[in-house]
Parts: sequence; C-alpha cells; structure tokens
Amino acid sequence: MEISSSQNERIKFVKKLYRRRYREQLGLYIAEGLRLVEDLSRTNSICELYHTRRLTMSERGRRLLAQITEDQKARVYLCTDRVFAEICDTDTDQGVLAVMEKPKPVTDWDSHIKQGSILVVDRIQDPGNLGTIIRTALAAGVDGLWLIAGTVDPFNPKVVRASMGAIGRIAISTMTAQECVDQCGNLGLKLVAATLDDAVPYYLADFSQPCALIIGNEANGVQPYLLQHSLERVLIPIANEVESLNAAAAAAILIYEVVRQRQS
Repeated sequence: MEISSSQNERIKFVKKLYRRRYREQLGLYIAEGLRLVEDLSRTNSICELYHTRRLTMSERGRRLLAQITEDQKARVYLCTDRVFAEICDTDTDQGVLAVMEKPKPVTDWDSHIKQGSILVVDRIQDPGNLGTIIRTALAAGVDGLWLIAGTVDPFNPKVVRASMGAIGRIAISTMTAQECVDQCGNLGLKLVAATLDDAVPYYLADFSQPCALIIGNEANGVQPYLLQHSLERVLIPIANEVESLNAAAAAAILIYEVVRQRQS
C-alpha cells in the first residue's frame, strides 16, 4: 500500500528523527540517497526503507530493494513523490531513504587499537566537516574517532551524507576532554594537538608511536585543557596570508602524514 498522506504515522516517525533527541532516545538515524543506502546496507542495520516508484525504474534500484527485503527483513514502505519529499533533507531526492540502527558506541578501546592511531575531534560544528573527517579516517585506516562533548551529532543527516557510509563502518565514541586524556594514558597513546601556538611543522613531528591526534573547533581551535595535556603540538604551514585551512582538509593532511611516516 502506498503512503499518500503526510499525516501517516510512519511519516511522522521519520520526521522526528531529524531531531537529535529522538535519534538519541530511539538509537536510530536517517540515511538518504541510493549510494549511501547501498553502502550502509552492508552493515545489516537497516530497520525501515522508504522509497518511491522511481527506485524500481532502474536495475540498480530494484537490486537494492530486493536485497534489503530478502536479506535484512527491513520493513519497506512505498510513498508518493509528494509525501516522500517531506521526509527528505535534500532538494533533489533519489527516491530512497533508510532508517538505520545506530552502531553500539565503543567502550572497550583496547580491542580496537590495531594501527595505533586515534583521531580526536574537539567540538567541530560543521556537519560537512565532520562527515568528511569520518570518511577520511576510515580511508586512512584510523582505529577510531573520539568526539569531544560539544561536537555536532555524528548521526545528523548532513554528517551521515558527507561520510558516505563511513559512519556505520568505523569505531566512534563521544567523551569529555578529561576522559580523552585518561584514555590516552590507559592505552599508551601520545596526545598530539593541531594548533598554531608553540607548534612544529607537522612533517617534523614524530608519529611513529601510537598517538591520538586532535583536530580543533573551526573558530577556536583545540580547547585549553587538551592543549595542556598534549605531548606534542603540530601545525600546517600556510602561505599567502591565508588565515587557516578547513578543518576537514587539515585532518586529511595530518592523518596521511601519520600513514606516510609509518609506511616509511
């Protein structure tokens, strides 16, 4: 049966998930778009799928629909284009949206430290930045991300889209700055802060030992408490009077410097 009313209870339910408190209460989040839903379908955590008839007009869409229906036993709802547009966050939707179960937050980091690299995200506010950072961290083989309290919700729909499915495939925890410092001590990780103050160029730093690399807030940088407890400070030299790099770009440069040094 096709959902044709915006007053339908399922439609009201999906709309609630655009609010952080409901995502946290229910342990669910939204993934929108064909490529994103395809990527996240590998995690076997799709609870519900909403789509329009446009999804079945391509072989790729039919294959996705069959796979989710048969393999994951998700509840599937067909919607009219008008109603579907009401539950989408994008201007031009692709006719498919999934309600996902959140991955369990990591509590035992001992078992997740394989490469000896953690990315600490200190109060990043822009969803696009965080999503890109998560995607880059997964691509570079980072063991996981620690999101310091005050960081944008990693399950914000814009973060999920920018991560391109990485959000469901990398270990993530949210913690306070003090918990971050304590974890570094317990796990034997050197805390390294990206900052302009009293810092050395990143390519002169020693990333050979296990470390936790901090990327700070877009406007204010790394908070004082984490700076005080950092054993090393690094900067990315910038020419032509540019004030700073985008946080996601800076994270990519530093993450791959860690990879480069360890491969060398």
